[in-house]
Amino acid sequence: MVIPATGRPLASLPPVVAKQPWVHYALTSNGAAVWDLGGDPLGCVYSRYANAAEHETSQPECIVRRCFPVEKAREVYEAFHGLPGGLNLFSDGRALRDTVQQRFFDERFARLAAVKGTEAIQPNDGRFTILRDQSEWMSRHAHEVEKFCMFFHSVKEAQQYLPRFTAIEGVEVVQGAPDNIEVTAAGVNKGESLLALADHLGIPREATLAVGDSENDRAMLEKAGVAAVMANGMPQIKALGDLVSEADCDHDGVAELFRKLGI
Repeated sequence: MVIPATGRPLASLPPVVAKQPWVHYALTSNGAAVWDLGGDPLGCVYSRYANAAEHETSQPECIVRRCFPVEKAREVYEAFHGLPGGLNLFSDGRALRDTVQQRFFDERFARLAAVKGTEAIQPNDGRFTILRDQSEWMSRHAHEVEKFCMFFHSVKEAQQYLPRFTAIEGVEVVQGAPDNIEVTAAGVNKGESLLALADHLGIPREATLAVGDSENDRAMLEKAGVAAVMANGMPQIKALGDLVSEADCDHDGVAELFRKLGI
């Protein structure tokens, strides 16, 4: 069984992945939510689109959902307030941003498209829900936040503001990319949710394999029975691997690892 484990919310699971015949479950938002996608994974993904009414949808079952305590969510949100970056709020499988944040992400995606970055191929086709105002939403829904996902104009900027979030008690802070900061509630990470799903499915820990490349994969790689890291992985993450691919994530590195492991 192969399970996509991502920092993204369910709505941002790429349709090309959801269409694969082996996809039945998804671990999302760095482990804050784990979904049973039943027999219609793509329909489950579309159910979290802003324009869900334009698609054939199915309702997923949320097996694990671990949101922030209200006051901690508000503390993280206030820590970001006024910073020169973009913020996505992940809630119930959706990515929520307002029009101000959308302008930041439009500019960021344009920059990435110029260098053919993988994030630039994630179009705003409904997978992002545009709010009237993030602060207004937070005032009523702070208890529903799965994850805060922030991006900045540069790696230097992200490093400048990272200590602001690591100083907050009761949260997990990781980086999925050098210009990114991701915050979940304490104890919420891909590793804990991988083991929770394994228990749900009756799979022993030693029979689990994790494949990753960045800091938001660390806990998963540390807790899985076998840890495999991509060739493009961060150096400190490669050090965790029982094996490391020769090809990177854009050149079938995962398929290479599966072949080596006889999967």
